[in-house]
Amino acid sequence: MVLAAGMSERMGSPVPKQLLPLGSQTIAAQVVDAAEGSQLDRIVVITGYRGEEVAAAVAGGRAEIVANPEYRSGNMSSFRVGAAALEDCDAVVVLLADMPGVTTAMIDRLVDEWRDNHPWAALSSYTDGPAHPLVFSAPALRKAARVQGAKGVWRFLESAPQGRVSYVDFATRAPVDVNTRADYDKILRNHGSS
Repeated sequence: MVLAAGMSERMGSPVPKQLLPLGSQTIAAQVVDAAEGSQLDRIVVITGYRGEEVAAAVAGGRAEIVANPEYRSGNMSSFRVGAAALEDCDAVVVLLADMPGVTTAMIDRLVDEWRDNHPWAALSSYTDGPAHPLVFSAPALRKAARVQGAKGVWRFLESAPQGRVSYVDFATRAPVDVNTRADYDKILRNHGSS
């Protein structure tokens, strides 16, 4: 599940962050490319704001596009749309369309965690704390999709009984989650030096 429906209100830009250029692609296209190169069986991109443009930016691969008509009501509405689209899956990896530093290898580590250990849920743990991507088993996904309010998924994971949530450790800082112009400038600098 790639969440790509947001309006990027904190960016202060007329272009939503998922459509901002990064090299020869958009930020969202880079995230989707990483997912398409991974072991994931299906990739579903949830669009909303300027959805046709986002869909066009990530077209050409194996990703399926699912529109969230309620995107203005917050990211949990997109999470619910994604959960419904993927309800037949045993587990789902949740990716953000504004975290282009998440690599195919990182996604595969989460897939391996699921295949090897079948956790109820798992999240990425970096040297500076937990962040996306996340893995939900089908039962955890169904429960998480019922949560309301901002940061609902994180509140759901934080309130899970001890031992239910696993951690996949990465010996690096968390990839930049592009929310502001400063975040975008940072990934542009990092992208230029890689």
